[in-house]
Amino acid sequence: MPIEGFDYKAFSIDLAKQALEVLMQPNSNAAPDTLSEQDKKNIVETVRKFCFMSGEALSKDAQLKFTAEQASLVTQFIGEWAFHKSIDLIKGKIPQQNRDAILQIIAANIFNTAKLALIKKMPQDAIITLVEEKVKQVYTEELKKLVKKGILSQQQYDLAVNTSNLNDMVQKTEDESNLKKAGSSGDEQTSSTSDKKVLKLAALAIVLKNLPENKANEILNSLDKQDVQHVINYMKMSNIEDKIDHQVIIKSIEEIRKILPVSDFVNVPKILKGYYKMIKMTPPDVLSELAVKERESVKDFILDTSFPAEKTFSPLVIQSLVKIIEEKINDN
Repeated sequence: MPIEGFDYKAFSIDLAKQALEVLMQPNSNAAPDTLSEQDKKNIVETVRKFCFMSGEALSKDAQLKFTAEQASLVTQFIGEWAFHKSIDLIKGKIPQQNRDAILQIIAANIFNTAKLALIKKMPQDAIITLVEEKVKQVYTEELKKLVKKGILSQQQYDLAVNTSNLNDMVQKTEDESNLKKAGSSGDEQTSSTSDKKVLKLAALAIVLKNLPENKANEILNSLDKQDVQHVINYMKMSNIEDKIDHQVIIKSIEEIRKILPVSDFVNVPKILKGYYKMIKMTPPDVLSELAVKERESVKDFILDTSFPAEKTFSPLVIQSLVKIIEEKINDN
């Protein structure tokens, strides 16, 4: 017997439309700007398909006494996670032919977990946490299966398992919130220490947006890696120039010189020769662990000996990266 007030066909189409709107929005917090048009079409269709299947199953379950609100909640869980995990599989570079099977298993587990939790009358906040934990568990298990089958390397697994579009979305939203708070707290002199850091990172982002890409990357590579993603998020933020006091921007321009100090001649070939020798002697699992949370260019520098380091980084940055990587390898 159909669930009164629950039109699963219309609801699945509506959720798919919402997904499309998010994907088409420039600089969206909820999706990376690197997705291809085909990626976007696949994501939207995945959301529609799994929401339709979920809604249909709930509506045809004669034993289930769900309200329209409960059925919508289960279906929405599946739509939201289908959206995020589709992006994670793309960003994690999981082969196209393996993505749909993983998403189906995740959707089935969300369906069963959320349905049982609602039957037990768990609070909604608890259900949200329970579903998220189940998604993480299943996602990890399915990736491990691909490693065992030889479809994924350990390096590919490390990349994919640590990819989280949901976490990225939350981080971008928090950055926007922190910037708004810092910008409304007054000038830099009266701001708290945390607000001052937010303002400086945002001001640096404004400066980097106006530099050649190679120069901007040099500066990003010289930053603490915990700050890099914040700066990138600010660089992608629209109208950020209107949210920062121009005096703060000027101060940040002056401080860029401190980020990349002038140095004596750097013998890059000699440094890279020693570096590649060290890399070849380092176990792959150690390299994977070092690279997994780094930005793409640094990750490639660690994992791929054919990576064009001299064309990508300045001599000073190469010298700095090699030193940092060597220290981390020695710490292991």
